[in-house]
Amino acid sequence: MNIDHEKPLVDLNRRKFATSACALSAASWLSAYGPTALAQSNNYPNKVVRIMLGYAPGGSADVMARLIAEYLSNSMKQSFIVENRPGASGNIAVQQVARAPADGYTLLFGNPAEMVINKIIMKDLAFDPDADFVPVVQVFNIPLGLVVPAKSPYKTFNDLVEDARRNPKKLTFASAGGGSPGHLAGEALALKGKAPMTHVPYKGAAPALIDLIGGHVDCYFPGLTAVAQHIKSGAVRLLALSSANRSNLFPDTPTVSELLLPGFDFTLWGGLFAATKTPNEIVKTLNFEANQAYARSDFQARSTREQSDVIRNTPEQFAAHIKSQSEKYSQIIKDIGYVA
Repeated sequence: MNIDHEKPLVDLNRRKFATSACALSAASWLSAYGPTALAQSNNYPNKVVRIMLGYAPGGSADVMARLIAEYLSNSMKQSFIVENRPGASGNIAVQQVARAPADGYTLLFGNPAEMVINKIIMKDLAFDPDADFVPVVQVFNIPLGLVVPAKSPYKTFNDLVEDARRNPKKLTFASAGGGSPGHLAGEALALKGKAPMTHVPYKGAAPALIDLIGGHVDCYFPGLTAVAQHIKSGAVRLLALSSANRSNLFPDTPTVSELLLPGFDFTLWGGLFAATKTPNEIVKTLNFEANQAYARSDFQARSTREQSDVIRNTPEQFAAHIKSQSEKYSQIIKDIGYVA
């Protein structure tokens, strides 16, 4: 498939990417990342590549990790296998990759918790996500949706905010766990929107969503993948999106940024990372092959089913995105005084 690198696969306005304005031309991309520049003189990969993931099977990260593994396996003529190592907010998988040889055969599928948030809220981590890993390529980006039970009196985002302001701390918001993107999005809304609410943490997205549907909590910021079917069935009501811009999947739903807090942007994202001393040629090869997959209509369709945007990105762009995420989360965690 021919790739027009001047055009994004999705409208760049759909999401905030730290360096999205710096789109690469086809010539510059191929010069830096194309097969001629890479040459693959080391015949990489010549054996199975393991992708470690710090979460159980079935979630958005697992689905997207397996999706990119499938395409890399096909394009590079070698098996890429996802291995789930859940536990410790993703840290178990990270530690395993940090201890492995930096040869490109043990990769990490990293997410906000283990690559950004844990280093802020946890002490004595056995790894440094900034020093021990290099970003390879971002694979997915999924907005959070502010949802309420179907029988909730809140018909609009403004209804919820106004009631929270009238009755500080009376409203409850669920999260998949303390320090998760959904938790911090809720805290940011409560603090910056001057709408105090009470946080109710759960051990995972599924129990939080069950209690929300049952009316045991007032609202929740889950990833759209987890809640889309419940929005469509009418079990929950979608009031606003957490992303910087609207989603093509729910184009009539406004964003928190539009309605109240300009710049409000919380999403679930994930991508491939390699150990720091991994040869740069391998990093470039993986990035090139992933971006080739992003240009395929079948990859785009499958990614869209997970409510995820697909956008080409370089290791440098992914690194800049992570840096901006670290700055944002550091500030909100400092503002609310949260520690694990």
